[in-house]
Amino acid sequence: MRRPSITILAAALLAFGLTACESPNWPAYRHSGLRQGEQDHETHLSDPAKVPALAVRWTFTPPSGEGGSFYGSPIVVHHRVFIGSTSGYFYAIDAKTGGLIWQFPPHGHPLMGTCAGGGGTQTFGQYGVMSSAAYFDDTVVFGAPDSDPATDSGLGSGRLWALKESDGSLVWKSDVVAHVNGCTPGNVAPELHERIAYSAPLVSEDAVYVGTHDAGDDPIQNGKVMAVDRATGHLLPGFSYSSTNSRGGGVWNGPAAEHDSLLFTTGNTRCDGAGCQSPEPSPNRGLSMVKIDRKTGAVQWQFQPVPYDLDDDPDWSAGVTVMETSCGRLATSVQKDGWTYALEAGSGSCSWQFPPTAGPGCKFAPGGAHIHGDTDYKRPGAAWEDVLVINTGGEALVHDGVGAGYGRLHALNACAPDELHRVRWLVDVPHASGSGYSIGAPTVTGGVVYVTTDQGHVVALADPLILGGAAAGYRCSNVDFTTLAACTVAGYAWVPIPKVLADVPLDGSSAAGLRNEAAIAHGRLFVSTVGGHVYMLSP
Repeated sequence: MRRPSITILAAALLAFGLTACESPNWPAYRHSGLRQGEQDHETHLSDPAKVPALAVRWTFTPPSGEGGSFYGSPIVVHHRVFIGSTSGYFYAIDAKTGGLIWQFPPHGHPLMGTCAGGGGTQTFGQYGVMSSAAYFDDTVVFGAPDSDPATDSGLGSGRLWALKESDGSLVWKSDVVAHVNGCTPGNVAPELHERIAYSAPLVSEDAVYVGTHDAGDDPIQNGKVMAVDRATGHLLPGFSYSSTNSRGGGVWNGPAAEHDSLLFTTGNTRCDGAGCQSPEPSPNRGLSMVKIDRKTGAVQWQFQPVPYDLDDDPDWSAGVTVMETSCGRLATSVQKDGWTYALEAGSGSCSWQFPPTAGPGCKFAPGGAHIHGDTDYKRPGAAWEDVLVINTGGEALVHDGVGAGYGRLHALNACAPDELHRVRWLVDVPHASGSGYSIGAPTVTGGVVYVTTDQGHVVALADPLILGGAAAGYRCSNVDFTTLAACTVAGYAWVPIPKVLADVPLDGSSAAGLRNEAAIAHGRLFVSTVGGHVYMLSP
Protein backbone atom coordinates (compact mmCIF):
# COMPACT_ATOMS: atom_id res chain seq x y z
CA MET A 1 0.00 0.00 0.00
CA ARG A 2 1.26 3.43 -0.83
CA ARG A 3 1.10 6.75 0.97
CA PRO A 4 -0.54 9.73 -0.81
CA SER A 5 2.10 11.80 -2.54
CA ILE A 6 3.32 15.12 -1.16
CA THR A 7 1.84 16.78 -4.25
CA ILE A 8 -1.61 15.32 -3.59
CA LEU A 9 -1.51 16.25 0.09
CA ALA A 10 -0.32 19.78 -0.62
CA ALA A 11 -3.04 20.27 -3.22
CA ALA A 12 -5.68 19.05 -0.79
CA LEU A 13 -4.45 21.43 1.91
CA LEU A 14 -4.38 24.37 -0.45
CA ALA A 15 -7.94 23.62 -1.58
CA PHE A 16 -8.91 23.76 2.05
CA GLY A 17 -7.26 27.13 2.56
CA LEU A 18 -4.23 25.77 4.45
CA THR A 19 -0.54 25.31 3.84
CA ALA A 20 1.54 22.20 4.26
CA CYS A 21 3.51 23.72 7.15
CA GLU A 22 0.31 23.71 9.23
CA SER A 23 -0.03 19.93 9.25
CA PRO A 24 0.85 19.53 12.97
CA ASN A 25 -2.38 21.46 13.69
CA TRP A 26 -5.89 20.03 13.62
CA PRO A 27 -7.65 22.93 11.88
CA ALA A 28 -11.06 21.40 11.16
CA TYR A 29 -13.40 18.55 11.93
CA ARG A 30 -11.70 15.32 10.74
CA HIS A 31 -8.49 17.38 10.33
CA SER A 32 -8.99 18.66 6.77
CA GLY A 33 -11.49 19.18 3.99
CA LEU A 34 -10.94 15.58 2.92
CA ARG A 35 -12.45 14.64 6.32
CA GLN A 36 -9.94 11.79 6.66
CA GLY A 37 -9.49 11.91 10.43
CA GLU A 38 -5.74 11.41 9.95
CA GLN A 39 -2.82 13.34 11.38
CA ASP A 40 0.11 12.61 9.05
CA HIS A 41 2.62 14.57 11.14
CA GLU A 42 4.17 11.81 13.22
CA THR A 43 4.92 12.36 16.93
CA HIS A 44 4.98 10.33 20.16
CA LEU A 45 1.28 9.68 19.51
CA SER A 46 2.23 7.62 16.45
CA ASP A 47 5.00 5.73 18.26
CA PRO A 48 3.63 2.46 19.70
CA ALA A 49 6.48 2.39 22.22
CA LYS A 50 5.49 5.81 23.64
CA VAL A 51 1.68 5.62 23.51
CA PRO A 52 1.29 3.40 26.65
CA ALA A 53 2.38 6.41 28.74
CA LEU A 54 -0.67 8.40 27.56
CA ALA A 55 -2.22 10.35 30.44
CA VAL A 56 -4.36 13.42 31.14
CA ARG A 57 -2.17 16.54 31.47
CA TRP A 58 -4.84 19.20 31.96
CA THR A 59 -8.61 19.62 32.17
CA PHE A 60 -10.63 22.67 31.12
CA THR A 61 -14.00 23.42 32.72
CA PRO A 62 -16.01 26.48 31.61
CA PRO A 63 -16.23 29.37 34.09
CA SER A 64 -18.67 28.94 36.96
CA GLY A 65 -22.31 29.19 36.01
CA GLU A 66 -21.84 28.70 32.28
CA GLY A 67 -22.31 24.92 32.19
CA GLY A 68 -23.26 23.32 28.90
CA SER A 69 -22.09 20.23 27.03
CA PHE A 70 -19.47 19.76 24.35
CA TYR A 71 -21.05 17.80 21.50
CA GLY A 72 -18.58 19.04 18.89
CA SER A 73 -14.91 18.12 18.98
CA PRO A 74 -12.00 20.55 19.39
CA ILE A 75 -9.92 22.03 16.64
CA VAL A 76 -6.33 23.02 17.43
CA VAL A 77 -4.31 25.73 15.67
CA HIS A 78 -1.13 27.54 16.80
CA HIS A 79 -1.28 25.90 20.24
CA ARG A 80 -4.83 27.10 20.83
CA VAL A 81 -7.88 24.89 21.25
CA PHE A 82 -11.20 26.18 19.86
CA ILE A 83 -14.55 24.68 20.83
CA GLY A 84 -18.16 25.73 21.36
CA SER A 85 -20.66 24.63 23.99
CA THR A 86 -24.41 24.07 24.10
CA SER A 87 -24.44 26.87 26.69
CA GLY A 88 -24.09 29.33 23.81
CA TYR A 89 -20.43 30.19 24.44
CA PHE A 90 -17.41 29.59 22.19
CA TYR A 91 -13.97 29.21 23.84
CA ALA A 92 -10.29 29.63 22.99
CA ILE A 93 -8.08 27.59 25.34
CA ASP A 94 -4.29 27.48 25.75
CA ALA A 95 -3.30 24.08 24.33
CA LYS A 96 -0.26 23.82 26.62
CA THR A 97 -1.87 24.78 29.94
CA GLY A 98 -5.65 24.49 29.57
CA GLY A 99 -6.12 28.12 30.58
CA LEU A 100 -8.96 30.17 29.10
CA ILE A 101 -7.72 32.77 26.58
CA TRP A 102 -11.05 34.27 25.51
CA GLN A 103 -14.70 33.44 25.07
CA PHE A 104 -17.47 34.63 22.76
CA PRO A 105 -19.83 36.30 23.29
CA PRO A 106 -18.42 38.40 26.14
CA HIS A 107 -20.33 38.34 29.40
CA GLY A 108 -23.43 40.50 29.32
CA HIS A 109 -24.10 39.90 25.63
CA PRO A 110 -26.91 37.63 24.32
CA LEU A 111 -26.00 33.98 24.08
CA MET A 112 -26.29 31.92 20.90
CA GLY A 113 -29.60 30.18 21.61
CA THR A 114 -32.83 28.96 20.07
CA CYS A 115 -36.61 29.12 20.55
CA ALA A 116 -37.86 30.51 23.86
CA GLY A 117 -40.70 27.96 23.92
CA GLY A 118 -41.17 24.38 22.85
CA GLY A 119 -39.77 21.06 23.96
CA GLY A 120 -36.36 19.67 24.82
CA THR A 121 -32.89 20.43 23.52
CA GLN A 122 -33.07 18.03 20.58
CA THR A 123 -36.24 19.60 19.23
CA PHE A 124 -36.10 23.25 20.17
CA GLY A 125 -34.45 24.42 23.41
CA GLN A 126 -31.18 26.34 23.39
CA TYR A 127 -28.57 24.36 21.46
CA GLY A 128 -25.69 26.79 21.28
CA VAL A 129 -22.68 25.40 19.38
CA MET A 130 -23.01 21.66 18.64
CA SER A 131 -20.47 21.08 15.86
CA SER A 132 -16.76 21.63 15.40
CA ALA A 133 -15.27 24.85 14.06
CA ALA A 134 -12.88 25.44 11.15
CA TYR A 135 -9.85 27.71 10.78
CA PHE A 136 -8.66 29.97 7.94
CA ASP A 137 -6.56 33.16 7.66
CA ASP A 138 -6.25 33.87 11.42
CA THR A 139 -10.00 33.34 11.68
CA VAL A 140 -12.16 30.70 13.37
CA VAL A 141 -15.62 29.97 11.94
CA PHE A 142 -18.47 27.92 13.41
CA GLY A 143 -22.24 27.54 13.14
CA ALA A 144 -24.73 28.56 15.85
CA PRO A 145 -28.20 30.06 16.32
CA ASP A 146 -28.76 33.81 16.59
CA SER A 147 -31.00 35.07 19.41
CA ASP A 148 -30.95 38.68 18.19
CA PRO A 149 -34.61 39.85 18.01
CA ALA A 150 -33.81 41.42 14.63
CA THR A 151 -33.19 37.92 13.21
CA ASP A 152 -36.48 36.05 12.68
CA SER A 153 -37.75 37.50 15.99
CA GLY A 154 -34.83 35.99 17.89
CA LEU A 155 -36.10 32.42 17.64
CA GLY A 156 -32.70 30.96 16.80
CA SER A 157 -32.11 31.07 13.07
CA GLY A 158 -28.68 29.67 12.23
CA ARG A 159 -25.68 31.65 11.04
CA LEU A 160 -21.98 31.11 10.60
CA TRP A 161 -19.86 33.20 12.95
CA ALA A 162 -16.26 34.22 12.14
CA LEU A 163 -14.00 35.36 15.00
CA LYS A 164 -10.42 36.62 15.18
CA GLU A 165 -8.10 33.90 16.38
CA SER A 166 -6.15 36.37 18.54
CA ASP A 167 -8.88 37.89 20.71
CA GLY A 168 -12.25 36.42 19.74
CA SER A 169 -13.62 39.64 18.31
CA LEU A 170 -16.31 39.30 15.65
CA VAL A 171 -15.07 39.46 12.06
CA TRP A 172 -18.52 38.78 10.58
CA LYS A 173 -21.67 36.87 11.20
CA SER A 174 -23.10 35.43 8.02
CA ASP A 175 -26.44 35.97 6.43
CA VAL A 176 -29.02 33.54 7.82
CA VAL A 177 -28.39 30.03 6.52
CA ALA A 178 -31.04 28.14 8.55
CA HIS A 179 -34.38 29.79 9.32
CA VAL A 180 -36.47 29.30 12.46
CA ASN A 181 -39.69 31.33 12.34
CA GLY A 182 -41.80 29.37 14.81
CA CYS A 183 -41.51 27.12 17.85
CA THR A 184 -44.49 24.79 17.49
CA PRO A 185 -43.50 21.10 17.46
CA GLY A 186 -45.07 19.24 14.58
CA ASN A 187 -46.34 22.34 12.78
CA VAL A 188 -45.46 21.53 9.19
CA ALA A 189 -46.43 24.85 7.61
CA PRO A 190 -45.81 27.70 7.50
CA GLU A 191 -43.14 27.34 10.20
CA LEU A 192 -39.50 26.62 9.38
CA HIS A 193 -37.48 24.67 11.95
CA GLU A 194 -34.11 24.60 10.20
CA ARG A 195 -30.83 24.28 12.05
CA ILE A 196 -27.10 23.80 11.61
CA ALA A 197 -26.37 21.87 14.82
CA TYR A 198 -24.06 18.94 13.94
CA SER A 199 -22.85 20.11 10.52
CA ALA A 200 -19.27 21.37 10.74
CA PRO A 201 -18.35 24.16 8.30
CA LEU A 202 -16.02 23.50 5.38
CA VAL A 203 -13.64 26.20 4.16
CA SER A 204 -12.75 25.70 0.50
CA GLU A 205 -11.17 28.34 -1.73
CA ASP A 206 -13.20 31.56 -1.36
CA ALA A 207 -16.24 30.13 0.40
CA VAL A 208 -17.47 28.54 3.61
CA TYR A 209 -20.02 25.73 3.25
CA VAL A 210 -22.35 24.21 5.83
CA GLY A 211 -25.21 21.72 5.78
CA THR A 212 -28.63 22.35 7.27
CA HIS A 213 -31.20 19.93 8.57
CA ASP A 214 -34.17 19.81 10.91
CA ALA A 215 -35.12 20.10 14.55
CA GLY A 216 -35.55 16.54 15.81
CA ASP A 217 -37.64 15.26 12.86
CA ASP A 218 -40.55 17.35 14.11
CA PRO A 219 -41.01 17.90 11.23
CA ILE A 220 -38.14 17.13 8.88
CA GLN A 221 -37.04 20.13 6.84
CA ASN A 222 -35.74 20.38 3.30
CA GLY A 223 -32.03 19.64 3.62
CA LYS A 224 -29.67 22.17 2.08
CA VAL A 225 -26.03 23.07 1.63
CA MET A 226 -25.41 26.78 2.08
CA ALA A 227 -22.40 28.76 0.86
CA VAL A 228 -21.14 32.14 2.10
CA ASP A 229 -18.27 34.34 1.03
CA ARG A 230 -15.37 33.68 3.39
CA ALA A 231 -14.36 37.37 3.42
CA THR A 232 -17.80 38.83 4.21
CA GLY A 233 -20.18 36.06 5.29
CA HIS A 234 -22.72 37.00 2.62
CA LEU A 235 -24.54 34.23 0.79
CA LEU A 236 -22.88 33.40 -2.51
CA PRO A 237 -25.05 34.35 -5.48
CA GLY A 238 -25.54 31.57 -8.00
CA PHE A 239 -25.07 28.73 -5.49
CA SER A 240 -28.08 26.60 -4.56
CA TYR A 241 -28.63 23.04 -3.36
CA SER A 242 -31.81 21.50 -1.86
CA SER A 243 -32.42 17.79 -1.32
CA THR A 244 -36.11 17.73 -2.31
CA ASN A 245 -38.98 19.88 -3.55
CA SER A 246 -40.79 19.43 -0.23
CA ARG A 247 -39.12 18.13 2.93
CA GLY A 248 -36.39 15.76 4.07
CA GLY A 249 -32.84 14.97 3.01
CA GLY A 250 -31.15 16.89 5.80
CA VAL A 251 -27.36 17.38 5.64
CA TRP A 252 -26.39 16.32 9.16
CA ASN A 253 -22.60 16.21 8.84
CA GLY A 254 -19.99 18.56 7.42
CA PRO A 255 -19.43 18.50 3.65
CA ALA A 256 -16.10 17.28 2.29
CA ALA A 257 -14.04 18.89 -0.49
CA GLU A 258 -13.03 16.99 -3.62
CA HIS A 259 -11.27 19.18 -6.23
CA ASP A 260 -13.94 21.63 -7.47
CA SER A 261 -16.76 19.66 -5.89
CA LEU A 262 -18.39 18.98 -2.53
CA LEU A 263 -19.38 15.57 -1.17
CA PHE A 264 -21.93 14.97 1.58
CA THR A 265 -24.62 12.58 2.78
CA THR A 266 -28.33 13.19 3.41
CA GLY A 267 -31.13 12.09 5.72
CA ASN A 268 -34.54 10.51 5.26
CA THR A 269 -37.45 11.93 3.25
CA ARG A 270 -40.37 9.57 3.83
CA CYS A 271 -41.62 9.72 7.45
CA ASP A 272 -41.33 11.79 10.61
CA GLY A 273 -43.43 12.85 13.59
CA ALA A 274 -45.90 14.48 11.21
CA GLY A 275 -46.49 11.22 9.31
CA CYS A 276 -45.36 9.82 5.98
CA GLN A 277 -45.51 11.82 2.79
CA SER A 278 -46.78 10.41 -0.47
CA PRO A 279 -46.04 10.49 -3.30
CA GLU A 280 -42.24 10.42 -3.23
CA PRO A 281 -40.79 13.92 -3.59
CA SER A 282 -39.15 14.79 -6.88
CA PRO A 283 -36.27 15.21 -6.89
CA ASN A 284 -35.57 12.94 -3.94
CA ARG A 285 -31.92 13.26 -2.90
CA GLY A 286 -32.55 11.83 0.57
CA LEU A 287 -30.64 8.85 2.00
CA SER A 288 -27.90 9.54 -0.51
CA MET A 289 -24.28 10.38 -0.99
CA VAL A 290 -24.26 13.43 -3.24
CA LYS A 291 -21.58 15.25 -5.20
CA ILE A 292 -22.23 18.84 -6.28
CA ASP A 293 -20.37 21.60 -8.08
CA ARG A 294 -18.60 23.89 -5.61
CA LYS A 295 -19.54 27.06 -7.50
CA THR A 296 -23.18 26.41 -8.37
CA GLY A 297 -24.47 23.54 -6.22
CA ALA A 298 -25.48 21.60 -9.34
CA VAL A 299 -25.67 17.85 -8.71
CA GLN A 300 -22.90 15.90 -10.44
CA TRP A 301 -23.95 12.49 -9.16
CA GLN A 302 -26.16 10.89 -6.52
CA PHE A 303 -25.92 7.43 -4.96
CA GLN A 304 -29.05 6.22 -3.12
CA PRO A 305 -28.76 2.58 -1.95
CA VAL A 306 -32.01 2.44 0.09
CA PRO A 307 -35.12 3.12 -2.04
CA TYR A 308 -37.99 5.32 -0.89
CA ASP A 309 -40.28 2.37 -0.09
CA LEU A 310 -37.74 1.01 2.44
CA ASP A 311 -37.00 4.39 4.06
CA ASP A 312 -37.71 3.74 7.75
CA ASP A 313 -35.49 6.69 8.80
CA PRO A 314 -31.92 5.42 8.35
CA ASP A 315 -30.54 8.97 8.02
CA TRP A 316 -27.13 8.99 6.40
CA SER A 317 -25.70 11.15 9.17
CA ALA A 318 -22.04 10.08 9.00
CA GLY A 319 -20.27 12.37 6.56
CA VAL A 320 -17.98 11.46 3.68
CA THR A 321 -14.34 10.44 4.12
CA VAL A 322 -12.36 11.04 0.91
CA MET A 323 -9.57 8.48 0.56
CA GLU A 324 -6.55 8.82 -1.72
CA THR A 325 -5.68 5.15 -2.22
CA SER A 326 -3.59 2.94 -4.49
CA CYS A 327 -6.83 2.02 -6.31
CA GLY A 328 -7.98 5.60 -6.85
CA ARG A 329 -9.87 8.31 -5.00
CA LEU A 330 -12.77 6.87 -2.99
CA ALA A 331 -15.69 8.54 -1.22
CA THR A 332 -16.55 6.39 1.79
CA SER A 333 -19.17 6.47 4.55
CA VAL A 334 -21.44 4.34 6.72
CA GLN A 335 -25.22 4.75 6.63
CA LYS A 336 -27.16 4.70 9.89
CA ASP A 337 -28.45 1.21 9.10
CA GLY A 338 -24.90 -0.17 9.40
CA TRP A 339 -23.90 -0.68 5.73
CA THR A 340 -20.66 0.97 4.58
CA TYR A 341 -19.96 2.09 1.00
CA ALA A 342 -16.93 3.08 -1.05
CA LEU A 343 -17.73 4.98 -4.25
CA GLU A 344 -15.42 6.13 -7.00
CA ALA A 345 -15.25 9.83 -6.18
CA GLY A 346 -15.13 10.91 -9.82
CA SER A 347 -18.08 8.94 -11.16
CA GLY A 348 -20.10 7.92 -8.11
CA SER A 349 -20.10 4.26 -9.14
CA CYS A 350 -20.00 1.79 -6.25
CA SER A 351 -16.60 0.21 -5.71
CA TRP A 352 -17.85 -1.94 -2.82
CA GLN A 353 -20.49 -2.33 -0.15
CA PHE A 354 -19.79 -3.80 3.30
CA PRO A 355 -21.24 -6.24 4.05
CA PRO A 356 -21.89 -7.10 0.38
CA THR A 357 -25.65 -7.61 0.57
CA ALA A 358 -27.37 -5.69 -2.21
CA GLY A 359 -25.53 -7.10 -5.24
CA PRO A 360 -23.19 -5.55 -7.84
CA GLY A 361 -24.95 -2.17 -7.90
CA CYS A 362 -24.89 -1.90 -4.08
CA LYS A 363 -28.57 -0.87 -4.08
CA PHE A 364 -31.39 -2.62 -2.23
CA ALA A 365 -34.45 -3.71 -4.20
CA PRO A 366 -37.69 -1.82 -3.41
CA GLY A 367 -39.47 -5.04 -2.47
CA GLY A 368 -36.88 -6.09 0.09
CA ALA A 369 -37.01 -6.27 3.88
CA HIS A 370 -37.57 -3.17 6.02
CA ILE A 371 -34.22 -3.31 7.79
CA HIS A 372 -33.30 0.32 7.25
CA GLY A 373 -34.50 2.12 10.39
CA ASP A 374 -33.57 4.82 12.89
CA THR A 375 -30.40 3.20 14.18
CA ASP A 376 -27.03 4.46 15.35
CA TYR A 377 -24.12 4.02 12.95
CA LYS A 378 -23.41 7.74 12.78
CA ARG A 379 -19.62 8.14 12.89
CA PRO A 380 -17.44 8.84 9.85
CA GLY A 381 -14.35 6.74 9.30
CA ALA A 382 -10.64 7.51 9.52
CA ALA A 383 -8.37 6.90 6.52
CA TRP A 384 -4.81 5.62 6.83
CA GLU A 385 -3.00 4.46 3.70
CA ASP A 386 -5.49 2.08 2.01
CA VAL A 387 -7.28 1.37 5.29
CA LEU A 388 -10.67 2.72 6.43
CA VAL A 389 -11.24 2.46 10.20
CA ILE A 390 -14.96 2.78 10.90
CA ASN A 391 -17.84 1.78 13.18
CA THR A 392 -19.87 -0.39 10.81
CA GLY A 393 -22.42 -3.19 11.07
CA GLY A 394 -20.11 -5.97 9.95
CA GLU A 395 -20.63 -9.28 8.19
CA ALA A 396 -23.09 -10.50 10.85
CA LEU A 397 -25.27 -7.41 10.36
CA VAL A 398 -28.33 -9.04 8.79
CA HIS A 399 -28.39 -12.05 11.14
CA ASP A 400 -27.58 -10.38 14.47
CA GLY A 401 -29.55 -7.17 14.08
CA VAL A 402 -28.34 -3.68 13.43
CA GLY A 403 -27.36 -2.78 16.99
CA ALA A 404 -24.94 -5.66 17.55
CA GLY A 405 -21.87 -3.71 16.42
CA TYR A 406 -22.28 -0.28 18.04
CA GLY A 407 -19.18 -0.69 20.20
CA ARG A 408 -17.03 -2.29 17.51
CA LEU A 409 -14.43 -0.89 15.11
CA HIS A 410 -13.59 -2.50 11.78
CA ALA A 411 -10.52 -1.76 9.72
CA LEU A 412 -11.43 -2.34 6.07
CA ASN A 413 -8.96 -2.77 3.22
CA ALA A 414 -10.30 -0.28 0.70
CA CYS A 415 -8.42 -1.84 -2.20
CA ALA A 416 -8.84 -5.52 -1.33
CA PRO A 417 -8.93 -7.83 -4.36
CA ASP A 418 -12.16 -9.48 -3.16
CA GLU A 419 -14.60 -9.50 -0.24
CA LEU A 420 -12.70 -12.26 1.56
CA HIS A 421 -9.88 -9.78 2.14
CA ARG A 422 -12.03 -6.74 2.98
CA VAL A 423 -11.73 -6.99 6.80
CA ARG A 424 -8.22 -6.16 7.98
CA TRP A 425 -9.03 -6.37 11.71
CA LEU A 426 -11.88 -5.76 14.11
CA VAL A 427 -12.15 -5.05 17.82
CA ASP A 428 -14.78 -4.56 20.49
CA VAL A 429 -13.59 -1.28 21.98
CA PRO A 430 -13.11 -1.59 25.76
CA HIS A 431 -15.27 0.55 28.04
CA ALA A 432 -17.90 1.09 25.35
CA SER A 433 -21.41 0.18 26.47
CA GLY A 434 -22.52 -1.38 23.18
CA SER A 435 -25.57 0.86 22.97
CA GLY A 436 -26.00 3.68 20.44
CA TYR A 437 -23.31 6.38 20.68
CA SER A 438 -20.94 3.83 22.25
CA ILE A 439 -17.88 5.26 20.55
CA GLY A 440 -16.85 8.47 18.85
CA ALA A 441 -15.40 8.92 15.39
CA PRO A 442 -11.92 7.32 15.23
CA THR A 443 -8.80 9.29 14.38
CA VAL A 444 -5.44 7.91 13.34
CA THR A 445 -1.78 8.83 13.16
CA GLY A 446 0.95 6.52 11.87
CA GLY A 447 -1.24 3.44 12.31
CA VAL A 448 -2.24 4.22 15.91
CA VAL A 449 -6.01 4.62 16.15
CA TYR A 450 -7.63 6.75 18.86
CA VAL A 451 -11.27 6.41 19.83
CA THR A 452 -13.40 7.80 22.66
CA THR A 453 -16.13 5.87 24.48
CA ASP A 454 -19.44 6.62 26.16
CA GLN A 455 -18.03 5.37 29.47
CA GLY A 456 -15.47 8.16 29.56
CA HIS A 457 -12.34 6.45 28.23
CA VAL A 458 -9.81 7.28 25.52
CA VAL A 459 -8.51 4.10 23.87
CA ALA A 460 -5.45 3.76 21.61
CA LEU A 461 -5.19 0.75 19.28
CA ALA A 462 -2.25 -0.39 17.13
CA ASP A 463 -2.70 -1.59 13.59
CA PRO A 464 -0.79 -4.91 13.56
CA LEU A 465 1.37 -3.66 10.67
CA ILE A 466 3.19 -1.18 12.92
CA LEU A 467 3.87 -3.92 15.49
CA GLY A 468 5.43 -6.29 13.01
CA GLY A 469 2.21 -8.26 12.73
CA ALA A 470 1.71 -8.66 16.49
CA ALA A 471 -1.91 -8.79 17.61
CA ALA A 472 -3.95 -9.30 20.77
CA GLY A 473 -5.52 -12.40 19.25
CA TYR A 474 -7.60 -13.49 16.27
CA ARG A 475 -11.28 -13.86 15.50
CA CYS A 476 -13.56 -14.44 12.55
CA SER A 477 -14.38 -11.48 10.34
CA ASN A 478 -18.01 -12.59 10.86
CA VAL A 479 -18.41 -12.57 14.65
CA ASP A 480 -21.15 -15.23 14.48
CA PHE A 481 -18.39 -17.84 14.00
CA THR A 482 -16.06 -18.44 16.93
CA THR A 483 -13.63 -21.09 15.64
CA LEU A 484 -11.14 -20.99 12.81
CA ALA A 485 -12.62 -24.06 11.15
CA ALA A 486 -16.20 -22.82 11.22
CA CYS A 487 -15.10 -19.37 10.05
CA THR A 488 -13.16 -20.53 7.00
CA VAL A 489 -15.70 -23.20 6.00
CA ALA A 490 -18.37 -20.48 5.96
CA GLY A 491 -16.19 -18.42 3.61
CA TYR A 492 -14.99 -15.74 6.02
CA ALA A 493 -11.50 -14.64 7.10
CA TRP A 494 -9.62 -15.22 10.37
CA VAL A 495 -8.37 -11.73 11.22
CA PRO A 496 -6.30 -10.11 13.97
CA ILE A 497 -7.58 -8.19 16.97
CA PRO A 498 -5.45 -5.05 17.36
CA LYS A 499 -3.54 -4.54 20.59
CA VAL A 500 -4.73 -1.88 23.02
CA LEU A 501 -1.76 0.43 23.62
CA ALA A 502 -3.52 2.72 26.10
CA ASP A 503 -6.89 2.87 27.85
CA VAL A 504 -7.19 6.12 29.80
CA PRO A 505 -10.18 6.86 32.05
CA LEU A 506 -10.98 10.54 32.38
CA ASP A 507 -11.60 12.25 35.72
CA GLY A 508 -14.99 12.01 37.42
CA SER A 509 -18.40 10.74 36.40
CA SER A 510 -19.04 13.86 34.30
CA ALA A 511 -16.40 12.60 31.87
CA ALA A 512 -18.81 9.93 30.60
CA GLY A 513 -20.34 10.65 27.23
CA LEU A 514 -17.55 11.33 24.76
CA ARG A 515 -19.52 11.89 21.56
CA ASN A 516 -16.93 12.83 18.99
CA GLU A 517 -13.38 12.58 17.77
CA ALA A 518 -10.02 12.96 19.47
CA ALA A 519 -8.09 15.79 17.81
CA ILE A 520 -4.38 15.08 17.28
CA ALA A 521 -2.09 18.13 17.21
CA HIS A 522 1.55 18.82 18.11
CA GLY A 523 1.98 15.48 19.86
CA ARG A 524 -1.06 16.01 22.06
CA LEU A 525 -4.57 14.55 22.09
CA PHE A 526 -7.61 16.76 22.76
CA VAL A 527 -11.07 15.42 23.63
CA SER A 528 -14.32 16.97 24.83
CA THR A 529 -17.23 15.51 26.79
CA VAL A 530 -20.96 15.82 27.12
CA GLY A 531 -20.21 16.39 30.80
CA GLY A 532 -18.76 19.77 29.86
CA HIS A 533 -14.98 19.32 29.98
CA VAL A 534 -12.06 19.46 27.57
CA TYR A 535 -9.02 17.25 28.22
CA MET A 536 -5.49 17.23 26.89
CA LEU A 537 -3.60 13.95 26.95
CA SER A 538 -0.04 13.16 25.95
CA PRO A 539 2.48 10.35 26.52
